[in-house]
Amino acid sequence: MRSTVSPAVLTVAAALLLAGCSGGSTAHRLGPAPAVDIGLVPTPTDAGSLRLPLQEYLPGEGELEQLNRAQRVLTDQCMTRYGFRYRLPEVPPAPAVGNTRRYGLADPVAAAASGYGTYGTDGGTRAPRPEMDPTEQLVLGGEDGTRPGELPGSQAEVEKSGKDAGRVNGLPVPPGGCTREAYLKLWVPTADAPDPLEVQELDAQAYDRSRREVRVNLATEKWQECMARKGYQAKNPVSPMPELGLRPETFTGPEGIGAATADVACKRETNLVGIWFAVESAYQRELIEEHGELLRSSRRQLDDSLRLAAGLVAASG
Repeated sequence: MRSTVSPAVLTVAAALLLAGCSGGSTAHRLGPAPAVDIGLVPTPTDAGSLRLPLQEYLPGEGELEQLNRAQRVLTDQCMTRYGFRYRLPEVPPAPAVGNTRRYGLADPVAAAASGYGTYGTDGGTRAPRPEMDPTEQLVLGGEDGTRPGELPGSQAEVEKSGKDAGRVNGLPVPPGGCTREAYLKLWVPTADAPDPLEVQELDAQAYDRSRREVRVNLATEKWQECMARKGYQAKNPVSPMPELGLRPETFTGPEGIGAATADVACKRETNLVGIWFAVESAYQRELIEEHGELLRSSRRQLDDSLRLAAGLVAASG
């Protein structure tokens, strides 16, 4: 069954999946823990430079920004048909982070400068969405209460089915509104186009399995012991802040910086990041071998989407 999630929330969906909420359709196929060649275990000084095998099939940070801009262009084009405009203020692109915090804070410079806070960004925020009347809301998002399973799964299906969410100014409103139309045109134009979230689901499954794997658990236990020697009690190397009694307002203060510095030092001492990366990479390689056809198809569709996005963004000025 196709996902009905807009690409605007692809990164959010990925974050939720990476928090451990996997259990998708291929989870049961992950067999015993794969072997890891000790020679393939890195000792990274910069976790952000690590590149996982499945990243070949996922948009990079700059590419995702381009795709999101293109979706806004397509949404505006759709809204214009009905006499409206869709113009949200642009947000400066976020700094590239890669896998910097995939396994928790790992950068000693960031830890010393801002603790568990955000490092190297101005924290730009999006202006609030302008007020919309009910008609404009219908055009943008479709009918309220529509269940995801009721929406067409591709733009070709929309055009073939003739379904709509009502009529505005004599024109049929696409199911799911202009937001959904923009998503389908960019990511799922044809009935045989792969679901763009399927690769992220595989990525999340490998992460979740690696997080529970014995070699990562042993490295995590050593990290915990190291933290205890430094006076900190924590079990979760990815998000230890609640266990450490830290609140967002103290992430960047002396208390947060002290804990973050110890955290990173212990990750270095135990090579937790390198071990975890090697184990997760092994799981990802297994999934690539198992789901090669899906991944190759997803890569082709992603390339098509990127070409479309480049043209749309260039034309929009």
